[in-house]
Amino acid sequence: MIKGTVVTVLSSNEAEAIKLAELMGKRSEERIYYRKRDELVKSILVPPVNRIIDEAVALSISSVFYLKVPSELTWIDGELALLAEASGLRGVVMPDDADGFRRVFRELRISNYVSEFTEIDADAEDVGVVYVDRAFNVKGVGLVVLGFALTQVSVHDKLMALPMMKEVEVRSIQVLDEDQDSVLPGTRVGLALRNVRLEEIEGIQALIKPGVKLTSEVKDFVKLKYAHDAELVHVIACGVRTMGKVNESVISLKDKLPVNCRALIINVNAKPKTPRIYGYADLKA
Repeated sequence: MIKGTVVTVLSSNEAEAIKLAELMGKRSEERIYYRKRDELVKSILVPPVNRIIDEAVALSISSVFYLKVPSELTWIDGELALLAEASGLRGVVMPDDADGFRRVFRELRISNYVSEFTEIDADAEDVGVVYVDRAFNVKGVGLVVLGFALTQVSVHDKLMALPMMKEVEVRSIQVLDEDQDSVLPGTRVGLALRNVRLEEIEGIQALIKPGVKLTSEVKDFVKLKYAHDAELVHVIACGVRTMGKVNESVISLKDKLPVNCRALIINVNAKPKTPRIYGYADLKA
């Protein structure tokens, strides 16, 4: 059975990020590189530079990160370091000036990940979620969604579309244009759906398995000491995004998020050229 691993490459220099991605896979989609070995498919994501929400979404569905850091640090490099730290993921940090990076970021966990380029893999955890980034109609097939399975998915599975809470059924599964009966977590998938029309799931962000718990608030979040106070924040968990209102130790969410995911909390209204990483939380019911 096909399984996958998802990797995010971060850098303030897009050319450097692409160069790293090309070491690990071959480009097949916009900003996604692939490599298939036997039953393992590695997907390497290269989010756009200085698009903090896109970068956070990519990390939130990944098992591993790579961070390339120039010798002359900018605020963007500092922000990416904090984002990688908040993700809680394993990673490889490749600074041009290793000693300088350790000196500046010695308080961060990721300072222990400084290394030359080396490939690492980590199994994707099964959280009962399929992150969806596209939905469209295909002639002769019907409604198709593209995304990343962060759970085992099989033909005929019944799933719930978020945020509209519409039940759908998996009609067929494709991975790299090959039909599959079932896939394991971490796999880039195309799912043909039945019992639903495109207009019914406009704005879809994910499909979740029955029994997956959702939460309407974030408790016990960790606010980074570098973060400015904020009233409204973006909260991203397993690729699913929503707005949140900060009220002391609780963030009230506009839309519910799946639990058992690490939430990244972003303040896009932070002062110019200061980190927009507000904090993180491990979501619980």
